[in-house]
Amino acid sequence: MILSGIVLLSMIANLLFFKQFYIQNKIKSINNAYKIINNASIDNKLMDPDFHEELLVLCEASDLSVVILDNSGNIITTVKIDEPDYLEMIKEPSFSFENDGKKRPSVEIINDPIMNYKYLEMKGHLENNESYIIRCAIISVDDNVAVTNRFIFYVALFMILVGIVLIIIFTDRITKPIVRLTEISSKMANLDFETKYDSEGNNEVDVLGENMNEMSDKLEKTISELKSANNELLQDIERKNRNEEMRKEFLANVSHELKTPIALIQSYTEGLKDGIIEDEESRQYYLDVIIDEAGRMNNIVKEIMSLSELEYGNNPIEIERFDIVEMINNKIASAIYLFDMNEVEFIFDNKDDSIFVWADEPKTEDVFMNYLSNAFHYCEGEKKIKVFLEKKDDDIVRINVFNTGRQLNEEEQKRIWEKFYKADAARSRDYGGTGIGLSVVKAIMSSLKMAYGCYNSDDGVTFYFELPTK
Repeated sequence: MILSGIVLLSMIANLLFFKQFYIQNKIKSINNAYKIINNASIDNKLMDPDFHEELLVLCEASDLSVVILDNSGNIITTVKIDEPDYLEMIKEPSFSFENDGKKRPSVEIINDPIMNYKYLEMKGHLENNESYIIRCAIISVDDNVAVTNRFIFYVALFMILVGIVLIIIFTDRITKPIVRLTEISSKMANLDFETKYDSEGNNEVDVLGENMNEMSDKLEKTISELKSANNELLQDIERKNRNEEMRKEFLANVSHELKTPIALIQSYTEGLKDGIIEDEESRQYYLDVIIDEAGRMNNIVKEIMSLSELEYGNNPIEIERFDIVEMINNKIASAIYLFDMNEVEFIFDNKDDSIFVWADEPKTEDVFMNYLSNAFHYCEGEKKIKVFLEKKDDDIVRINVFNTGRQLNEEEQKRIWEKFYKADAARSRDYGGTGIGLSVVKAIMSSLKMAYGCYNSDDGVTFYFELPTK
């Protein structure tokens, strides 16, 4: 569009101003020739061959024709004029060298009816009274304007065609990377950072593409960090909510566990105070119930405090090396009388006299006694309890406690480690269980960072925990 405007303006300027410019330029050449001829006249050099050569060069360069005559009308010299009729005409006495009575030399446009063309002409007398005529044909000016305009048009048309081809080529080279960058930026807006710009590093668009690649990497990293931080925040909130729920559940369970013994103690104490018991045997029964329930409350509080210390790290782990076989034998010796009284068959299957482990011995005793107590109170059927040790590899030993009785379903195997959960609430109530023992096991084994768990065996359940031997 711009090129078309430039071409149009050039053609208009050529049409309106070229002819005038051309004539003014020729007039300037004629005036310059006059000065040279007049100076030569003053210096009496009109007949000098050097002057004639200089004048010839000037006329050739400016397309001028010159005739110089002496005072008698004889031709001194001519340059580029060879029309005999014209030369004879200017020698006639009737031919005037005056320009319409003007004293100063001037250029006029003359029509030549014989030759049928126009020309610029300056004529007159030099300072030494020689006569001169300087002229320049302008017959071809109008044709030149038309030809020039056609030439400009064809050149412009060619340039436009070439320009269109070049524009298509360069536009394709420029727009393709820009379109590619647009696609990449669109994907980045949708948080897709996989696509990258293939840069050749030759121009500003490639530099922009490289910067977009760098920005894409930084955005991806930043968003990843934000997502990680957000995930951690959500986990913290979830953990806080879970802790709050656990706290509420814990208080509710504690309240529930303490409610029954407190109610019994209160009821039996009020009965004794009111004197409703007359015989000594009933009074002794009331006192036994009060003592039992107080002891039960004391056990609940102790286990809760112990569990709280373990969970909050107030009871630090002290690792030492001790004989796990000796520890188990000691604990069995203190409980064997109770097994015999309840007709429970107890078996300790161990092939080694000693197995040394690295752990906290008092806490390990708590874990084992919780398992043993749990096995004793839930022992049914053949009423058999079996303790056996397994070496899992060179540096791990597994302590197993098996009891015959009801097996645990999958849900119960997961929940028995929760505080106050009781797989058989009625049985727990009968022997005074609080539902905290296995939670203590979980807390101790977690602090030791060792495995623990349970699984169903033939005719019963096996609980286990593992300890390092090295």
